[in-house]
Amino acid sequence: MIFSHVLILKEIMVEKNVYLTDLYCIYLSDLQAAVISDLHLGFEEVMNMNGLYLPKLQRDHVEGMVQKIIERYNPEKIIINGDFKQEFRKNLSQEWDDVIHFIDRFSSQAELIFVRGNHDNYLQTILSRRNILQLDFYEDDEYFIYHGDRDIGLRKFTILGHEHPSLVLRDRVGGMYKIPAYVYNGESRIAITPAMSFFSSGTDVTQSLLNEEHFTPVLKKVKALQFRVFGITDDFGLVDFGYLSDLHERAQSGRP
Repeated sequence: MIFSHVLILKEIMVEKNVYLTDLYCIYLSDLQAAVISDLHLGFEEVMNMNGLYLPKLQRDHVEGMVQKIIERYNPEKIIINGDFKQEFRKNLSQEWDDVIHFIDRFSSQAELIFVRGNHDNYLQTILSRRNILQLDFYEDDEYFIYHGDRDIGLRKFTILGHEHPSLVLRDRVGGMYKIPAYVYNGESRIAITPAMSFFSSGTDVTQSLLNEEHFTPVLKKVKALQFRVFGITDDFGLVDFGYLSDLHERAQSGRP
C-alpha cells in the first residue's frame, strides 16, 4: 500500500496556550506572542574575519522564518530571547545593517521585544537608533522568559534559549543525522527553543543536558532525564522523540 498523504505536525501544545511549532518559535496563544532565540545575525562577517568565507544567508533565512510566523499566527508580540546578533565584543557593519533591516521590516507588523543574550553586549547601541530598549528578561503573570546564559531562577512557565538544542539520530552502520529540537520539562515547567540561526547545527541534548557543565546554568537545578525532546524535521514537521531518559538508554545500548 502506498500512502499519498503524510500527517505533518506544525505545532504541539505542551501546556494550555503554549505551542511548540515547526517555525522555530514557541507561540503563546493567550499572549499572542511568538518567542524565538539565537538568530546570530552577522555570523558570516565574524567567520570572514577569522578566515572562513561564508555566503550571506543568515538574514534572509531568519527574516523568511519570521515572515512565516507572522503569516501563520499574526502575533501582537515577537519576543527575541537573546543572541540576536553574533559578535559580542563590538558591533560589526553587517550587524548594523541586519539589525536595522529586521526592525524596519517587522516593527510595523508586531511589537518587537528584545531580551539580552550573551552575544548582545553592544546591541543596545543599535536598538537605540529605533528607540528600542533591551530587556534583561520578560515577565508577566504567566511567563518568565530569559536567554539562559545567567541563572536568574525558574518561576511560572520559563522559556530559555542559549542551549541550541538538537538531537543526533544514529543508524546501525554509524551514520548520523542532526535535527534541531525543543526540549520541555513538564515537572519544572521549562521549555528551551532551538536556534533559529541557519548556521547553528545545535548541541546534542543526549549529551549536553546530561553533562554537569551545562551551557545553561539554571539547568543544574533540573532533572535532565525528565526533559522531553521534540525534533523539527523536513518531512514530518514536529516529531515527539520521547523522554531524554529513554533516548539516553537507547544510545547507551547502541540501539538506533
